[in-house]
Amino acid sequence: MLKVGSINLNDSSEVQKLQGAIQKIIESPNYYYPLEFKPSYYFTIPNGTCPKEQGWYVILSGQVPIYVGVADDLNARLNTNHRSLDGYAKKDRASDSERNFIKRFNELGIIMDLRVCVITEKELLSELGVGADGISKLDRDNIEKFINIFRCHFRFK
Repeated sequence: MLKVGSINLNDSSEVQKLQGAIQKIIESPNYYYPLEFKPSYYFTIPNGTCPKEQGWYVILSGQVPIYVGVADDLNARLNTNHRSLDGYAKKDRASDSERNFIKRFNELGIIMDLRVCVITEKELLSELGVGADGISKLDRDNIEKFINIFRCHFRFK
């Protein structure tokens, strides 16, 4: 059995419910933002901000999902110099995160048309009918893994 919190991913009907809720959210163009690599180290949303809320994000190259992450503050993670750094400026880093590869490949013209689709925790919990108390860190992390596993099954706009 999978370790779960209040969202039981051991139950196929709960898995289907979560898939449906995510698909419903990502069908709205309101959750998509252009994403740019701002040399030399940062991601930025050039036309403003995205929600300053907890949730998940999917970085897309066009309509192809290439990365899934979770954030306590989506805007800070995707649109600030501090939280979008990913250690890219640290000369003594031993390795790079996937996000650093995306930045470099975008700069090289290999990965183009960067966009991000955000899913706020508030919106997802509303779709699932989960109470206002929220979910645990275990649930948040499990949902990140869930979105990552099924990212090519979702129909991004």
